[in-house]
Amino acid sequence: MPRQPQVDPESALHDLAEDTSISEQQIATAVEEAVLETYHKLVEDDAEVHARVDIRNGRWEVYRVVDGVETPARVDMPEFPRLAAAAVRAAVAGRVEEASRRRVLDVAASRHGQLIDAIVERPAGQGWYVDAGGVAGMLPPEERIAGEPLERHQHIKVVVLEGRSRVHDAILVVSRSHPLLLHRLLEQEVPELQSGQVVVRGIARDPGRRSKVAVEAPLGDIDPQGACIGPRGVRQRAVTSELGTEQVQIVAWAAEPEQYVMNALIPAGVEAVELDDETHTAHVKVPSAQLSLAIGRAGENARLAARLTGWRIDIAAVEED
Repeated sequence: MPRQPQVDPESALHDLAEDTSISEQQIATAVEEAVLETYHKLVEDDAEVHARVDIRNGRWEVYRVVDGVETPARVDMPEFPRLAAAAVRAAVAGRVEEASRRRVLDVAASRHGQLIDAIVERPAGQGWYVDAGGVAGMLPPEERIAGEPLERHQHIKVVVLEGRSRVHDAILVVSRSHPLLLHRLLEQEVPELQSGQVVVRGIARDPGRRSKVAVEAPLGDIDPQGACIGPRGVRQRAVTSELGTEQVQIVAWAAEPEQYVMNALIPAGVEAVELDDETHTAHVKVPSAQLSLAIGRAGENARLAARLTGWRIDIAAVEED
């Protein structure tokens, strides 16, 4: 009897399962389906047949179902060309690719916006490939923290943005620059955010440099800033330790736009805020000694405050007597 065509041996199937995060059983099922599909393509036989794959030695067998016979008969393979081996491997590769793609897209859908641990693997242009919790991930250049040095095998926190299909697979796109990363890091450290006693009303980020987070206690029974900063700043430091040199400021949200703008401009002291609803501009008056602090280096403080509050901010100094 001719030697039966061989598929991948057990070790190769195991390696393939590890590389694609698909179980060996799923791969074996794909092999069985591919064997039958290829058999019917290459052998003009309408008989009902079943395939069985032996993962231990990487061989397949085809069985014909015969009416009136309880045990299916094994089909000897002289009529099954050796070409079938290549055809089966190609079909299996396609099924493995599709199963891997589905898994990545399913993870992206179920974990969208969640904080996960990732391991830096290798460069991808100006970005990095990462192991995102056992799933192939990518940290694109635009989702990196500018100037942040990363190294192979480094553990980092990221948020899941989407699953992106490619020609032969799919990849999980993650971010370290998205405002949601800062939100999730705060939730991880602040129990009052997890319970709903404190809520985040807005985040403005200049990744790697500075951020402002507006928080509120809806019931007014807790100091929202204090809860996020923590005793002696321990919670705030735990968050910033995940962000390198980025400074995080916690500000109090306010329903009144004038007060909100004042709060957002900390650490500068503000004397007055006048709103122009027509141009949606907040005209801010500060002591001359506070002007540079209110504007910030390269306008950073004013820019972040404007993004946080949604108002254009025009700052002018009030001359002191």
